[in-house]
Amino acid sequence: MDIPALHLIMDSGAMAKAVLLLLLIFSVFSWGIIVNRFFVLASVRRHNKRFISFFSSLESIRDLSSVAHDSAESPAGELGRMTVEEFKRIIRDARLHKGVSDWSFYLQNQFYMARERLDAEVGRLARKQDWGLYLLAVVSSVAPFLGLFGTVWGIMLAFYEIGEQASANLAVVAPGISAALITTIVGLAVAIPAVVFYNIFNHKVERIEDELEEFSDHLLLNLKRELFNMLYAKGKKDTAHEQTT
Repeated sequence: MDIPALHLIMDSGAMAKAVLLLLLIFSVFSWGIIVNRFFVLASVRRHNKRFISFFSSLESIRDLSSVAHDSAESPAGELGRMTVEEFKRIIRDARLHKGVSDWSFYLQNQFYMARERLDAEVGRLARKQDWGLYLLAVVSSVAPFLGLFGTVWGIMLAFYEIGEQASANLAVVAPGISAALITTIVGLAVAIPAVVFYNIFNHKVERIEDELEEFSDHLLLNLKRELFNMLYAKGKKDTAHEQTT
């Protein structure tokens, strides 16, 4: 026997219909976020994997400059672009500070500055990926209580009708209670997908953040190696210059 859900909705009171309309709006918003995050997070992980794989084949951070600007859809590409900018900044600043006596200490400080900037960028990129998840959390928390509110309101009206008609006949009570319970059912139907996908997407965002932190450490390691190779080359050049003079 089919449950006439449409009839129950039509027979419900104005308050129940208002609750159902609000739940419908919640459902539309939550499913829009679910579809958006499903495709966006899948795309981000795919582009990250491709960029990180490409980076592992490079010999120098300098080689990143040719591709980092074309990787805006990849958070890993954004980190690569920032690393190239930091490398260029350090070299530019080094040329402006030719009188530095302790280059090792100077480059170490520059490296720590680059680390701070990359760490901040990882946090920003991770926050960018969890767009809309707080709305899923709100829907999953509010929808069941909103449905319950509609049910309690409907049952209260049903008991009021019993008092008005001075009859506890099941034929009088059942339709009102059935119509009232529909809001709880709809509230759960809205909340369950929201809470399921919130946890799924939250886990995906955490994995993306872990991947970005790991890639950031890898970039910083390569940056440090490049800087101290530059320092070593400068030391050899200065030694050769002193010997010739």
